[in-house]
Amino acid sequence: MEDNSEEQKEIASSLYGAYRSGTPLSPLREKYELTLSDAYRLQKAVTERRRSGEGPRVGYKVGFTSEAIQNELDINEPAYGHLLADTLQSDGRINLEPLIEPKVEAELAIRLEEPITGPVTTAEILTATKAVVPVIEIVDSRIDGWNVTAAEAIADNALSGRVICGDRIFDPSSLDTNLALEGIRVRKNGVQEATGVGADVLGHPCNAVRWLARSLRDRDDRLEAGDIVLTGSVTPLIPLAPDDFIEVQFATFGTVTVRGT
Repeated sequence: MEDNSEEQKEIASSLYGAYRSGTPLSPLREKYELTLSDAYRLQKAVTERRRSGEGPRVGYKVGFTSEAIQNELDINEPAYGHLLADTLQSDGRINLEPLIEPKVEAELAIRLEEPITGPVTTAEILTATKAVVPVIEIVDSRIDGWNVTAAEAIADNALSGRVICGDRIFDPSSLDTNLALEGIRVRKNGVQEATGVGADVLGHPCNAVRWLARSLRDRDDRLEAGDIVLTGSVTPLIPLAPDDFIEVQFATFGTVTVRGT
């Protein structure tokens, strides 16, 4: 698929329309054959259109980094998407009406104070990190019923929806903890739904950042100072409906909550 081809414009318009209307699409593969390269070009095109209403890009999400998520979606490798400013919010309530079939992920985010170009080591990532932030990611699929291939998920911005950021931000130099050992528990309406540890994300959350840095380098891009990187969920997907209350307890990083409305 060529950049700016009529086919690309048609798919991008369909995906953008699904974001705007909250109406799901049939699987793209019913009409189109997408390579992963096609999918990332589509993702970029749709993101450019969304920026006018949802603010500038503020970072990236890395998705499909845990075995639980890969098995659930039958996707066997990570992918990345873009984070836009207006998709981030603090603890509290979230309006689910614009979303289609939202689900919850629990994860750690890293905010950079220095640019990173892959390849890079875990130690170099932590040195370049300004803060570690506990987050709840609300993921969503613009494809009906979450019936997605890897290429469709990438074109759909790696299924990004909203991000709920914890109100406690941690300086990594002050942490006496190994992010791979960070325990996380998710409760939904008072009932424990899932548990996980940082190592469930490619062995260490920083490995998701390493993967992202390499992937961006391959596309002549890089992580910039100020970027926020969501490292991926340590737990399976948990459906979120109006009035559901989600509480994610991090062993070191406190608690993040959200209620659907």
